This record gives sequence, C-alpha cells and structure tokens, in this order.
Amino acid sequence: MSPLFEWKNRRAKLGPDLSIHLSARDGMQLHDKMRQAYWWIINNAIICPHYDIAFGGHTTLMNISGDKIQLPGSMSYSSYVLIPLLTLFTQRKALMIGGPGRGKTTSAIIMALIAGMPKDEVRRSILRGHPQLSVSDLLGAPLPADLMKAQSAEEVKISWRKWISGRVKIIDEYNRIPTKTQSALLSLMSDGYAEMLDQYVYSSQSSWFLTANDDAGGGTFQVIDALKDRIDVVVRAVPFNSGFIDQLLKRLESGVDPQDHIPADIIFSAEELTEIDKNINAVPIPSEALDQLGFFLGQLDFCRRASPDFEYMSKDTLHLAGKQVASVCDENCPLDKRRHLCTQTENGVSARAYLTCLHFAKALAYFRGESRVEWEDMRQIVPWVLHEKLKPNHRSAFFADDDQQLLLGDRVAWIRQMMDRASEQYLTVVGMRQKVADTRNQLETGLDGVSLKEAKQRQKDVLALMTELLKEHEFSGFNYEMLQQLKAFHSRYKNYLVWLSTSGKEA
Repeated sequence: MSPLFEWKNRRAKLGPDLSIHLSARDGMQLHDKMRQAYWWIINNAIICPHYDIAFGGHTTLMNISGDKIQLPGSMSYSSYVLIPLLTLFTQRKALMIGGPGRGKTTSAIIMALIAGMPKDEVRRSILRGHPQLSVSDLLGAPLPADLMKAQSAEEVKISWRKWISGRVKIIDEYNRIPTKTQSALLSLMSDGYAEMLDQYVYSSQSSWFLTANDDAGGGTFQVIDALKDRIDVVVRAVPFNSGFIDQLLKRLESGVDPQDHIPADIIFSAEELTEIDKNINAVPIPSEALDQLGFFLGQLDFCRRASPDFEYMSKDTLHLAGKQVASVCDENCPLDKRRHLCTQTENGVSARAYLTCLHFAKALAYFRGESRVEWEDMRQIVPWVLHEKLKPNHRSAFFADDDQQLLLGDRVAWIRQMMDRASEQYLTVVGMRQKVADTRNQLETGLDGVSLKEAKQRQKDVLALMTELLKEHEFSGFNYEMLQQLKAFHSRYKNYLVWLSTSGKEA
C-alpha cells in the first residue's frame, strides 16, 4: 500500500501544494468522541474500578452465605465518570457527593478542561463555599469609585465575577454556603440571571458541577429545598481501591498530572457541545418506555388517605397540612405496604424531574450509540436523577424487614428496586393504560365537527372505562392517574355538550 493511499484513508491529507495536513478523524461521530473521552478518563485520569452502570443479562456469583456478585453480560460503565460527562453534554447540573479527598473537585475540573477551558482559568473560576461567603463574594460587587460618585443606582457599575460566564461552573462545598447566599445562587441556577442594585448579570449556557461533603465535617448549612430541586443528577464519589496504589506511585515519581496531558482529540468546542445536546434531544423514546416511566413516577405522589376528595389524594396535600406520610400510612389504609410503591416515599417528584429523567435517558442512549431509548437506559440513569429528590418514608411497613432496611442506606439501590417492582406491575395494567391512551388520542384530534350524538357516545365510553377501573381494580397508585385523566376527559365532553346546547349547534 502506498503512503499516498494511507494518507487519504487516515487522518493525513495532501494539500494543493503537496503539504501534509493532519485533520480531525474523518467520519468520526460525536458520540464516538464522547466514548473516547470516557475511556481516556477511566484509563488515565480517574482511577475507578467501580463499574455500576451495566447492560445486558448478567451472571451471578454467590457464596454459601448468599453474598452475590453480578457480572454484566454487555458493556458496563462507571457512574463516577459517565454521569459527569453526560452532565457536560446535556448542559445540566450535577451534585458530586462524598467524603473529603475523593476526587470530586478533580473530576469537575477535568470536565471543564474537556470543554476547552484553560487550566488556569478553571482553577481561578472555582467558587469555594464557606460560612462567610457573601452575595458579593458570589456574584460581584459595585466599584467603589462609582459608589462615591453615583447619583442613582443606574450609575453604579457592578464588577461581576467571571465564573458566571464560564462554560463550566464549579461550586466546591456548596452546602457550606450561608442560606442568604444560597438564595442568590438559586436565582442564577434557576432563572439564569442575578440582580444587584437594579442591574443584572446573565449566566451563559453551561454545565454546573457542585460538590458537597457530609455534614459531619462542620461549617455546613441546611440546603434550601428549592436549590436542591434545581440539581439534576447526583454523582457519588467512590473510595480508592488499594489494588491500584502502584498507579499513584507512578504519578508521584513522574510528577505527571493527567490534567496537564488531556489529548486534543477529546477536547470539545462550544459548537460541538451544542451539537451533541441537539443530537441527544433528537433520540426518540418509544411510547412503551415513556409510559412505563410515567407509571413508575406517577405512583410516588399518590396517597389514598391524604384527603377524602379524589382530586387531592397526593402527598403535597399532606405536606401543606404539616403532616408526614407516616402519620396516615398505617393499618387504616387498606393497601398492601409491600406491594404499593406509594408507601415507600415521603414525596413525589416535580415536572422538572420528569424532564431531567427523559433528558439523561436520551443522553445515555446516545452515548452508547443506540438508536432509541430503552427501559434499561431509564433503569440505569433515573436513580441518579432522583437520588436527592425522593425521600424515603422510614416508618413504612415495607422497611420492617432486615433485607429492606438495607435499602435505606443506598438510595440508588432503593430507587432501582422500586423501578423493578413498577416494571413487573406495569404488565398487569398495560392493557388498560392503552385504552386510556386511545381515548386521549381520540379527544386530542379535536372536537370541531363532532356531533351531539357522537360526543354523548364518547362520554359514555369514558364513563364505562372509569366504572371498569373502579370495579375490577383496587383503587391505588396503579389506576389513580388513569382515573384522573378519564375524569378530565369526561369533563371536556360535558363542557362541549353544554356549549353545543347553549350555542344552538346541537343539531
């Protein structure tokens, strides 16, 4: 094979003047570059043998005591490396939790370097939380000269902190930030801007990495719930495996820092990050996987004894009254506490959390090179999204057994257990859920031109479905949302029938 042929089929090309031009890899897909970045990090930068996001069937090893190790049947990944990467590519917000010295900040710095930020700029832009951090420390401060000369607030120029405009934002130990300053941070994270003296600074489109040690380290504050809700996904730091101590020794003796040797091939431009996010959003989610996720999440907020009124049987109703789920989730509720998921959680999740689950599921499928999202993608990533959003009901009868008590110490395992239970339960209701979906699709085609007779028949069909659900199925989180939808459909048809009769168009 001639050198010229090799140049044309690899990365080298001949220019018009016969000079050699080394270009980017021809035909290289962005998700291939993403995977290349992952493997470089896992093999060179972050020593992490914890492969806890696994796909395919598995082989189980077990000893005589019943201890299990599951070996994946297909490719597996480390959440500690993969989830920060997905956060970077989806321009979301990740909370990295774990004890001091676990490499949380280092991991966040690597993400910033991969996004093309210079190392010195990254280190200078890190916002470090501490109990005396003020709003001015967070956002910036007015120039002293302007304060002396200004006749109005508009004449005062604010020197905004440079980290606000960064493509990657790193906030170290955010749980050590005082509550008042947390509120300013919340405004920036949720609305994309902050205000000072009637002047505004706008945050650029970016990825956020926040770190937190446990509360035992001292100097920590209670993080406001609204700020927690703005965090999209959690990354749990893992302990160092002493079997790899030789790699630490090599780094010590060579004085080589992986942060200084990131290959150019895995550094992403702003345009590439934007294109990746666009491609991620284009990954389709089949209706069955979407409905399966909805069935799981929809059960969590249901509480049969929160209110006597059908519309308000939710845990939000309890919380507004200052009550906890455990105060009503007792023997007076007829539902089986071992079967129904509503008993396991103190709360449900917001619509924002729904969106985040879908976004990260798409990102994971795109990273793996899959053409669409499967339920297994959701099963692997959703527990990390809900890690800080779902609170377990510790007093639930479900956790009475020793085996279930273990789940309270590991939220990922607990949430994944609920997803597996929901997946089995879904098979028992999928037929009815399809009937409800067909009814909704029929209504969503519009009511223009629908006759009085047809509208009455549709209303009867909706009523028949509701009656079937109430008579043949236990009233629980399994069917509560379906009944809610059907009641809404019934009201829509009723309103239409009234409009027909009052407008004289019923003929």
